[in-house]
Amino acid sequence: MTEPSSSSDRGKGLAAKQPPGVRRPNENLLATGHRFVARLLRLIESRGGDAQSVLATRNIDQPLAEFLGPGLLAVEKQKLRAIASHASVVAADMQSRKAGRALFRAGDWRLLFYCLTGSKSLREAIQRMEELLVAIDGRMGFASLNCSGSWARLTLRGARSGDEELDFIVSLHGELMFHSIFSWLIGVPLGGIAALDYPESAACYLDDDSWPFELRLGTPRSELIFAERMLDLPVLRTMDDCEAAPTLNFLFGLRDGNDPEEIARRSRQLMALVLREEARMLSLDELANELVLGRMTLRRRLSAAGTTFHKLRDEVRRGIAIDLVVNSDLPIEEIAERLDFCDSDSLRSAFHAWTGMAPTHYRRSMKPAAHPS
Repeated sequence: MTEPSSSSDRGKGLAAKQPPGVRRPNENLLATGHRFVARLLRLIESRGGDAQSVLATRNIDQPLAEFLGPGLLAVEKQKLRAIASHASVVAADMQSRKAGRALFRAGDWRLLFYCLTGSKSLREAIQRMEELLVAIDGRMGFASLNCSGSWARLTLRGARSGDEELDFIVSLHGELMFHSIFSWLIGVPLGGIAALDYPESAACYLDDDSWPFELRLGTPRSELIFAERMLDLPVLRTMDDCEAAPTLNFLFGLRDGNDPEEIARRSRQLMALVLREEARMLSLDELANELVLGRMTLRRRLSAAGTTFHKLRDEVRRGIAIDLVVNSDLPIEEIAERLDFCDSDSLRSAFHAWTGMAPTHYRRSMKPAAHPS
């Protein structure tokens, strides 16, 4: 990925010199996750923190030294994510104490995701996040979004304690976290560049890791740099998604973009979004284009997920139809138009197949019965 070539902005790209431990993004993120968790736990322990309690909160009773041995690679991914989430917060709190800054609060996550998932686009989500970070007194740092040319630059500022290794690891994890949150929100890997205003010598704190972005050190500012067009992509996640994955850890980012379940989920949400906002169903070709997939590739991925384009279309229409019939007073003809049916008879036929009832009968059956006087 090429980024505007101003040397003052660009700093020194690590990928160009390839010092040990710094590489361009690749797919080896799970192995990176194991190494990064080990780094976090060792760092907590070396600074007088209680790394053992991090393991205990995840029902691991192994001594830390034993856990950090070869057995670490056998830890299943979901548990590793949970450990990484807790360890990163502990490390950030240690840094904040050293810097005399306010500590992270458990409720901050919920506030953050409430702002993000309530947004229509990534641009709106980041703008709302900026305001929230100020409102919570910088407990999760501060952020500022600027665009130049075709690039978006999100400058990130956090606490600094004067402990270079602790500050560097916490700052890197912070950029990983925000990068992966944004990727998760829009269902597309953000890519781009993570710049950190630490000397290139700070690469010694890394363990031959790989990242979901190009990592650069020696830059004037810490920032995420990515294509500005990503800002206009729709937010696909909801608070229900957050509740379903309370230990979601952003070190690992998205699953492989070809994962069938992820593609099916993204397909369903994109179809529902367009149907609700534009009153039309996406065609197979339009959906494939939105997902940056070939038509036949999309068919194969959906088949591997146990579904088809037509099944997804039917599910999306069914869900919105029932919502509009039950929770609105719209005439059936208008609902048919909003659902992109050719006429109201087509809606009535489909609705009967879904529920065994005509839409008007279904609406009456769902109305609460009047209480006797």
